[in-house]
Amino acid sequence: MPPRSIGAFAVVVGLLGAGLALTPSAARADGSTLYVNNISTSNCSDSAADAGSQAQPYCSLQTAVDTARPGDTVMVVRGNFGPLDVKTSGTASAPLTITTGTSKVVTSIVTPPSGSGPGLTFDHVHDVAVHGFAIGTNVQAPVVAVEGASDITLDGDQLQSAYATALVGIDGQSSTVTLSRDELYTRPGEDAVDIAAGAAGTVITGNKFSYGKNTPVNAAGAPGTVVVGNTFTDNGGCNTAVSLTGASSGSTVENNAFFLGTSGGCATYGTSTPVVVSSGSTSATIYDYNVFESESGGALYSWGGQTYATAADLQAATGQGKHELYVAVAAGTTSLNVTPLIDSADAGAPNALSTDFNGKPRVDDPLVADTGTGAGYYDRGAVEYQDPYQVAAAVSVTKGPAPLSETITADETNPWKTGITSYTFDFGDGSTPVVSATPSVAHAYAAIGSYTVTVTVTTADGTSVVGSKKASVTVAAEAPLVPVLSLGQARPSSSLTVRADASGTTDDWSIADYGVDYGDGTPAADLGTSGFGGHTYAKPGTYTATLTVKDDGGNTATTTRQVTVGSALVPFGPTRVLDTRNGTGAAKAKVGPGAVLRLKVAGVNGIPATGVTAVALNLTGVNASAGTVITAYPDGTTRPTASNLNLGPGQVTPNMVTVPVAPDGYVDLYNNAGSIDLVGDVEGYYSTTAATLGGTGFVQVSGPTRVLDTRTGIGTAKGKAGPGGLVTLTLPAGGAGNASAVLLNVTETGATASSWVALEPSSGDVPTTSVLDFAAGQTSANLVVAPVSNGQVQFYNRTGSVDLIADVEGYVVSDPTTSPGALGSPYFPISPTRVLDTRNGTGAAQGTLGAKSKLSVKVAGHGGIPAGVKAVLVNLTGVKPTTSTWLSAYADGSTLPASSTLNLATGATRANLALVPVGSDGSIDIYNSSGTVNVVADIEGYYIG
Repeated sequence: MPPRSIGAFAVVVGLLGAGLALTPSAARADGSTLYVNNISTSNCSDSAADAGSQAQPYCSLQTAVDTARPGDTVMVVRGNFGPLDVKTSGTASAPLTITTGTSKVVTSIVTPPSGSGPGLTFDHVHDVAVHGFAIGTNVQAPVVAVEGASDITLDGDQLQSAYATALVGIDGQSSTVTLSRDELYTRPGEDAVDIAAGAAGTVITGNKFSYGKNTPVNAAGAPGTVVVGNTFTDNGGCNTAVSLTGASSGSTVENNAFFLGTSGGCATYGTSTPVVVSSGSTSATIYDYNVFESESGGALYSWGGQTYATAADLQAATGQGKHELYVAVAAGTTSLNVTPLIDSADAGAPNALSTDFNGKPRVDDPLVADTGTGAGYYDRGAVEYQDPYQVAAAVSVTKGPAPLSETITADETNPWKTGITSYTFDFGDGSTPVVSATPSVAHAYAAIGSYTVTVTVTTADGTSVVGSKKASVTVAAEAPLVPVLSLGQARPSSSLTVRADASGTTDDWSIADYGVDYGDGTPAADLGTSGFGGHTYAKPGTYTATLTVKDDGGNTATTTRQVTVGSALVPFGPTRVLDTRNGTGAAKAKVGPGAVLRLKVAGVNGIPATGVTAVALNLTGVNASAGTVITAYPDGTTRPTASNLNLGPGQVTPNMVTVPVAPDGYVDLYNNAGSIDLVGDVEGYYSTTAATLGGTGFVQVSGPTRVLDTRTGIGTAKGKAGPGGLVTLTLPAGGAGNASAVLLNVTETGATASSWVALEPSSGDVPTTSVLDFAAGQTSANLVVAPVSNGQVQFYNRTGSVDLIADVEGYVVSDPTTSPGALGSPYFPISPTRVLDTRNGTGAAQGTLGAKSKLSVKVAGHGGIPAGVKAVLVNLTGVKPTTSTWLSAYADGSTLPASSTLNLATGATRANLALVPVGSDGSIDIYNSSGTVNVVADIEGYYIG
């Protein structure tokens, strides 16, 4: 166990001290037992006539000890106490005992920060034993000081401090001090036991030491020191555990377990060997039967001034260590390997305890050969490993209707083949427990309710073993089996992975088995009795999963549930992947009339080579020599009739394109007329393999909702962005949640100069990619995938001054427990599909859309778009309006939003990509504000769920 601070130690003591009152030992008459209990309800007194009685215990431990006489027992029932100075002695035949009467350490003796001196002092006394306390100090002093004392015993105590100079300090005028079954936790620089020169006969047996950068047992000129049957756990890895220096002759170090594994580790021990016996201490000293477990291959012994790396070296040179053991452990190992410790100790070692650290007797493990001496089966270290027999109650069914017939079984683990005399079953329903010679009995429960079943075993030697686990039985009212299946995205897995949850199933019987057929042709999955499981589909789609439930009453029922899996959006960049002006991503040359530019996107600039289904590409046309359209589509497929970008001669026009990526990682860009430079910046990509965590997520359709308008001060300070200026958009409280990115329709208006807007990089440098390019006096918009940081998005304007407007159309979310609103939806890219063209009557009556008019466009069920879609990515194009106007696209049946999707100048043709919710009838609405205009709509993908 690693060392703990005195603060943590005090908290543990406080919690344990708040438990039930301990039952005082009945072994002594009241005349020889002085009771102590200082809790507020104890009726304690230090001065009443019957102070110290069971009815009116002492409040002060110091007063009780001062009052005691040889042969008395000071019984501490409850309470926590300040430092104790023991000045009362016992005799060899009538020792003074100060005890809690329990093997659990629940009562403390601690020097407070405002105090001074040790927590416990033995002040020139003899024949005194202290048992069962947590002892500490919050000042610079030993936790326990033994001063001119003899025949002192500390047994079953816990010693720890954050400030002590040592846990136990034994001065040179003391003798025959015993530490047994104690726990000693030291901090760096703090020894556990310091034994001064002249102290004789110190016994350290059956203790646990946890230490680091210090020496647990440090005897400096202390003859006859006995260190037997202890466990040493080194948390530093380079420390001496036992040091016998000066004239510490005639000592014994046997049966100890040294665990030298460490989290940090050390290359070698060098001169800081675990065991040091100086030249003046070797005479008549015995060293044997210890075991080392270590990560390091460093030297283990220093004997008489000479270092020895192994037990064989030590034995050959000194004759010591004939029965030493060494076990190499893997780096990072945190516990002892028990096997080498078992039945291998010297039972005849001086002061070897007949019971171990936990008060358990020595036992012979029948599965391990006896290699120890004497009895042959004592274990090394502080703990004697006991019979591993365990029993737990098990029932044939955990739930069923009344009357319920059960078979109750004692589920046993019995590697030692321990003889069992009887099994006692308590059914928990008030009936008389049944004693059986066999480990299984029958019982009928008549009444509805919940019951707890326990089993107790009596072994052949009379030991009673209580079951380590109880069983629960529920007797329910009659009810049908109703299977319930829930299927949801399994984060942080890929977007094709779902989590099945059948725990909502109801029944009057316990469930014997859940099985799910995920509907993709793979074998049905057995979910056992948990009702939980996961499954990864091979490809996107909508699947019908079938749950089959069987209960312990022999009933079977099924239910089905549809689930849709698709692509998740990974916000990325913006990162430039194409610029024909300088040869980025393609040849340095304009794209000519009727030409197709093949652009590699998957596997480029950090975009994965596999799993990418579509790319969100901000495509900008620069200086077209003639009016033209650009069409983006998957490489190697037939070019669709849809368009993505419309330009007049000399224009610089951007538009977001979400285009499927071909298996070879390419997309194609077709130029209709004239010649043109093309620039492409990736703002995100859709993937079926990226884990939906850490930014990757599903798109949560939410708009459009206006969140920024520098003209009025919505979302930021009122006022245009100047040259090189920044606009910080603070998203509405609760709107962004834990969204990693937001899909914004960003509109600029009132620009005083031709310019461009970018997302501000965290470095603060001038951005190298734009999200919106525009001319002076122009009003234009573009869809942007903008990363969110602390609920904010920041925009940069290059030149002139301009107002910025932004409408949220969706969020990228990965955690449904903290994200706003509904869960996100998976995406399905398609090759651009035209669903509306008022010029020729596609999707609506032929003819322009008039002022303050709307038309409904059916999208679900057309062009491969299934019914039940939640939203579509639609490239909306306005063609030659008779006056300046704006268009808005929104879900059919909903209210016209207070935001625009596309802004058009008189006679212009322009497109803008929008994320548009779909109405319950599978349609979207398109509204025109002024004049008349032809409208074209091309679907680039859709969201389901």
